[in-house]
Amino acid sequence: MKFECSTNQFFSAISLASRFVQKQTNLPILNSILLIADNGAIIVRATNLECGVEVSVPAKVLQGGVCAASSATLLGFLSNTKNPTLSGNLMGGILKLQTDRATASIKTIPHADFPTLPRIPAEQSINIKSSDFAKGLRSVLFCAAVSTIKPELQSVYVSGEAGKLYIAATDSFRLAEKIIPLKSRGAVPPILIPARNAGELVRILEGVGGDIEMYYTENQISVQVDRVYYTSRLLDGSFPNYKQIVPKEFSTEAVVLREDLSQALKGLVVFSDKFMQVLFVVDPKRKVVELSSRNNDVGEEECVLKAAVYGEEVKMSFNSRYLGDGLMPISGESVRLQANGPGKAMVVRDSADNSYTYLAMPMNR
Repeated sequence: MKFECSTNQFFSAISLASRFVQKQTNLPILNSILLIADNGAIIVRATNLECGVEVSVPAKVLQGGVCAASSATLLGFLSNTKNPTLSGNLMGGILKLQTDRATASIKTIPHADFPTLPRIPAEQSINIKSSDFAKGLRSVLFCAAVSTIKPELQSVYVSGEAGKLYIAATDSFRLAEKIIPLKSRGAVPPILIPARNAGELVRILEGVGGDIEMYYTENQISVQVDRVYYTSRLLDGSFPNYKQIVPKEFSTEAVVLREDLSQALKGLVVFSDKFMQVLFVVDPKRKVVELSSRNNDVGEEECVLKAAVYGEEVKMSFNSRYLGDGLMPISGESVRLQANGPGKAMVVRDSADNSYTYLAMPMNR
């Protein structure tokens, strides 16, 4: 193997691939990055067996070859290298990387057992705007469960019909759904992307313009974005039928400024108890939303927000962080808060955009 390429492009590829290595493993091969020099490019590959990535770096390949090297070692050397051009030469199991100012000799790892990344047939695919898909995934990711008790809740649900792609996540205490437009009108069967893998896909898609094609089978998805190929396994399970949970009608509705509500929740955290409990009151007579928190060891705070209120008075307690999280994907100036009385879930939406829905369950006072 012998090549020359841009240091910045090679460093960017190694940085991306390093996120996919399996750091705590007894198999050194999974803690390494595979480098393939061939046909005018260096292919940089990494996988943790859950998901994987290949990045193609344009290069002047003087001699083809393959090797695997420690992710941490490659990243450590390249992060301190400022020269624009990098050359590589593999001889006797040692990968020599050289710039005008620095030279590193890196021991390689036998690469015969390095996993291949699956290539998915182009029979089923979703054509979608990359920025829309990234925004949709990020809008719901925070709701995915952390606990492994129900693996299907550690995922992001994706399905489509009638030109709309539905993206959702829930940990059973809260739920978020984002609807984005699809290029095609055909149906997309439900797929469950592991939440961690979906997060990596978001990082790849953000900042990329244009449309992408996501291919999928029963067990795998893949996306090709510019010079990056990404693939992830899918979870096998049934996502809750969440659409039955979201109410269609409400007895109480309040519209408040998003920034006012967000700032109030941040301030109330100081005085909330160990459960981060906030009392939430919608008062139709006074046309206000009143929030308060109390901690016997610290003190208490009350915050009154002006609101357009319709319907009945309601008093409920919520986890303040859960409510605050639900506001983050909303970009509009005001939010619509909808409820059906004590003990029932509250729905939060952008007052001018129904493509995002957030549902939070109240706490027992």
